[in-house]
Amino acid sequence: MKRFRVLLAAGLFLLLTGCFSQSVDEMYAQPKAPDDYLKLDNKISEVLNAGGEYAAPLTGELTQKVQLQDLDGDGVQEAIAFFRVSSDERQLKICIYRESNEDYELAAMIESAGTAINVVSYQDVDGVPGKEIIVGWQQSDKLYSLAAYSIHNDQVLELMRTEYTDFQVCDLDTDGVNEIVVIHTGMGENSNRAELYDYRDGMLELDSAAPLSRNVTSLVENGVKTGYLKDGVPAVFVDAAYASSGSAAPGEELSAFNSATYSGEGHITDIFAWKNGALRNITLNSATGESDGTIRWYTAVSAKDINSDGILELPDPYALTDPTSSSIAVNFWAIRWLQYDVNGKSSLVFTTYYNDRDGWYFILPESWDGKITVSRNDVAGGERAVIFSYWEGQGTAEPVPFLVIYALSGDNRYMRANMAGRFRLLPDDTDSDTIYAARLLQSDWDCGLDEEGVKANFALITSEWSYEKS
Repeated sequence: MKRFRVLLAAGLFLLLTGCFSQSVDEMYAQPKAPDDYLKLDNKISEVLNAGGEYAAPLTGELTQKVQLQDLDGDGVQEAIAFFRVSSDERQLKICIYRESNEDYELAAMIESAGTAINVVSYQDVDGVPGKEIIVGWQQSDKLYSLAAYSIHNDQVLELMRTEYTDFQVCDLDTDGVNEIVVIHTGMGENSNRAELYDYRDGMLELDSAAPLSRNVTSLVENGVKTGYLKDGVPAVFVDAAYASSGSAAPGEELSAFNSATYSGEGHITDIFAWKNGALRNITLNSATGESDGTIRWYTAVSAKDINSDGILELPDPYALTDPTSSSIAVNFWAIRWLQYDVNGKSSLVFTTYYNDRDGWYFILPESWDGKITVSRNDVAGGERAVIFSYWEGQGTAEPVPFLVIYALSGDNRYMRANMAGRFRLLPDDTDSDTIYAARLLQSDWDCGLDEEGVKANFALITSEWSYEKS
């Protein structure tokens, strides 16, 4: 029996350390003894033995069925477990366990009706040491409610509750305390909006609201982000699917094409910031009711800190003419990357050819504007080539290739990267499955770049950037 207890404790230790959510500091804290986890497991089993089942959050970064957080700011973590008890009217339960006299006790419980716990976040929204629990409850297939809870002296206080589509927690008014920005989308005239909830007088109260663009049909997946504007002002960026009403048309570059060729819907980004004492949609054109300058019909790219300067840029795509194609579909796009200030004014950072298919982008020099075209040549055996050619679209002149960028894979990728005339673009790709190389071709047109210039303008596409909720 003793041997069984040791094995069970060891197994539970591995299970819980794998499913608990911990910060970097917490991961390096001294681990608890297996007996402590057994004591916690005994408390959790009381719920399971009474007909409960685990109901971990469905989305977000914290989807473990048992999580560790220091909710009261005393330096000791509480254990938070998520359950469904189908026999109860309020089926969904979040149980908070605290260590007491070398044992665990149920300190508090949050309950709600609904079908699932959609998301959970732990944030300080009242300025008091510790964290509040923010929960997205799924009430039905299409109805979600967001609630925030404060746990003090083992008492649960619901600070706010509202329907929601998405949300972000950030300090928009820079007063040192987080606010909750709630995004709503729906079918009604005024249902597409952002709301800011701020803590005052012991509750999270609706402070102000601002509209989303008209003709927003739904939010893009992972389309709500926090970041900084050009002047260092924090903002919430809301990327949504957009159906044109005629108030804003595709850019001049697409005027020769049917916009439906690119997408039945485009994307539009609204930027919300704290301005003049309230939440404002700083990109909204009051005349059209839309953020006209952020509409785009090429939707493979979204807001990101493309140059790693701590400021979030928005993409402004335009089509690169392909003289070798008779199709009206666009095969190649250039992306202008724009920063915005708190007044909604944009400024250009740089322009790229953005190759999401091969995982890289290339900064296009200003001198290339209106003078290049792009084509592909994918060779069997793991060689994918993008060819930049000089062509100003005049007369019947053929494009003149001057630069080729290769994505090389396969066992012979090193040999092909070192072929005559080619040079590798990244210094630390020895252990990579893909090697990127380039070749400057002889041309009468001076592109203005040498090998070092090509290397400097080449970069890999990294994962989405944002200031994530912790």
